[in-house]
Order: sequence, then structure tokens, then C-alpha cells
Amino acid sequence: MSFTVTDTVAWAIIGWVILVLAGRLILVRDTVIDYLVNRLLLWGLLALLLYRWPETGPFAGVVERLAIGCVVLSTSYLVGIALVEGVNEDMSQVRQRERRYCAIALASTATVLFAGWSADAEGLPLDLGIGWQGFLLILSISVPIAVNTVLFAIRGIRELWIGSHEGVEKLAGLVLFVVNLFAWTNQLLMMSQIVFGRPDLGPHLPRVEWIFTICIAANGALLALPLAASLGEAAGLDAAGRSCRRLRVLWRDLTEAVPEIVMPPGVGTGSRGRLFRMTVEIRDAILHLGPYLPPVHGEDPSGGPGELDRFAHRLALATAARKAGVQPENPTGARLSGLPAGDFDADLRQLRELARAWRRMRSSGVSIDESARPTLSPPPGTGPAGLKQTMPWGS
Repeated sequence: MSFTVTDTVAWAIIGWVILVLAGRLILVRDTVIDYLVNRLLLWGLLALLLYRWPETGPFAGVVERLAIGCVVLSTSYLVGIALVEGVNEDMSQVRQRERRYCAIALASTATVLFAGWSADAEGLPLDLGIGWQGFLLILSISVPIAVNTVLFAIRGIRELWIGSHEGVEKLAGLVLFVVNLFAWTNQLLMMSQIVFGRPDLGPHLPRVEWIFTICIAANGALLALPLAASLGEAAGLDAAGRSCRRLRVLWRDLTEAVPEIVMPPGVGTGSRGRLFRMTVEIRDAILHLGPYLPPVHGEDPSGGPGELDRFAHRLALATAARKAGVQPENPTGARLSGLPAGDFDADLRQLRELARAWRRMRSSGVSIDESARPTLSPPPGTGPAGLKQTMPWGS
């Protein structure tokens, strides 16, 4: 049975891992886990590249053994991930542990190189179970990989068991467990072949490349999910980004009228941070524009779409008045009443409805020049300035 990875498949997987790693190094590098995962992919990529070294070229044997060492180094970062105490753990402690398990992996690599040199000197093939060199390989390859994957699986199962996780996280944990189960099954088959001679699957070391290639490809696909989420956030395709786009016109017009409430650059990063910042600035702008709102009489807290459109027009008149330097004539308009306390989702829904009304008002061609502003004391319930209270900040 052949377990050789063809060049076409290998280079396709290498290209995929390069894309995922490059994207993660640019967009997904904020947490301790991101740091360790990216290092895992980096050593895995180096192993895949070393395996592409010509089998008959110079130093072919040495390069293959270095590739095996990179496999061990890559799986060592599973231990690093399993030992992380929290996303805010001190990076110096993480790097201190990293130096320890990487030192063990480098010692394993040196042992593989020594076993290969000794086997070459005796004219023996280097493989698991062949001579004392083969048993040295078992200690330097199979044991570290088994320990690394088992510790990682134990931590993952414990986190999923005791924690409250979403469906996507549970699916990711299941996929990682299946990948580890695949590696353990193949290790058991190797040990069975060494001890009992069955099943006869041929040389062991070529299967190490085959197993690792499948595992790193599966892990790359899984690790591309947060990268896709980051790309979607950067492109504004996530839920927060879509809400930002819907609020942008309203936010821009209001902050142009009240520029002093705009937060300094750097406050509110990422789509969620930008959304929170925009909602706060819109609410602050409406608060500042309150004294410029034409007053209304007989407010109806229930409101409706028509009421919201009239409030949007009143708000537009207030922005025009403030930008024109008109003195505020409605001091009670600065009072906010009935604003939901701590209910960000409800407030966001209200702002999105106001943003839709704002766009309808702009597209309708209604004049919002100060010269077109109606009297500040219109008859109750009449005209655009006579809005019955629809938003909690209406006055």
C-alpha cells in the first residue's frame, strides 16, 4: 500500500497553508492563542516544504529527518495551547513555556538526526523498529507526538464539558478531536505492525508525512474560520459592520452639526467597537441638538413610522439651525426620557429605524435649510415640526 503524497496534492496543501498563515499573521494575531496557533502553522508549513526536497538529491536523508523534527515542533505547540491559563495571560510566561517544550522538540530532532547518521554508517534503512536506531525513533517521534496530542485533547474536552460554548465552537472542538483520533489510530497501527507484524503497511516514515499532511490540511481549514470572520469584519460584512453602514449617513450628518462629541482617533476599533462608538456619538449628538428641536404638543409615546419620519425632519431642522448658528429656543428638548437602561440591542434597533427614516427624508427632497425651518410653536400634530414623540429622546 502506497502512502506517498503526490506533488500536486502536496503543493496545493502548501499553497492553502501559506494563504491561511499569511492572513492570520496580518489579521488574527491579537491573543495568546493566536500567537501559538500561528507558530504551529509556521512549523507545519516548514515541515511540508522540507518534505518536497528531492528524494535523490543531496542531503535528502538529512532534510527528511529535519522535516520529522518540524513535525514534532509543530505538535509541541498543542501543549502550549493546552497550558494557556487565559486569553490575557502574561506573554512572558507563555514564551517561557514555549522555550521549554521547543527545547524538548529540538532534542527529539537531534536524536532523529543522530539515529539517521548511525543507520547510514551501518548501511541500515532508518525506520521505526529497525535496529536500536528504530527504537530510538519511537522515543523521539511517537512518544512526544502522542503526549502533545493527548494533553491538547484533554484540555479541549474539559473546556467543552465545563464551559458554555456556541455551536461553532463545539463543532471546532469535535473536528480537532477527530483529527487527533486519526493520528492516534495511525500510531496504534504502527505499534501493532512493529510488535505483531500486522497489518503490513510498509515503511513507517513515509506514513508520518502522509498523516501529518492530512492533519495540517484539516487544521488549516479549521483555522481559516476565524480568518474568514476577520476578513468579513474588515470588509464590513459582519452584523456589526452592516449596522455601521446603515447608521453611517445619520452619524455623519449629526456629527457634522456637533463635531465636538466625536471621539479621538483610535477609540472603538474593529466593527463592534466602531458600532458602539457610532451609537454613543449619535445619542450624544441628539442630546446636544435637543434645544434646537422644534417643540411638539401632545406627544404619543407609542409613535409609528409616520411619527418617526417627522422626528427625522425635526432633527434635520435642528442640525441646520445649529450649523447656521441660530440660538436654541427649546431648552426642554435637551431632556432624554424613557431611554432603555443598559439595553444596547433595543437602542440599536431604534437608531437603525431612525437611520432609515433619515434616509427617506433625505431622498424625498425635503428642504432642511434654516430658511425653510417652520415656527418653533406649530399647532399640535400638524406639519413636519409637529412630531408626536416616537423616540425616547423626542421632546
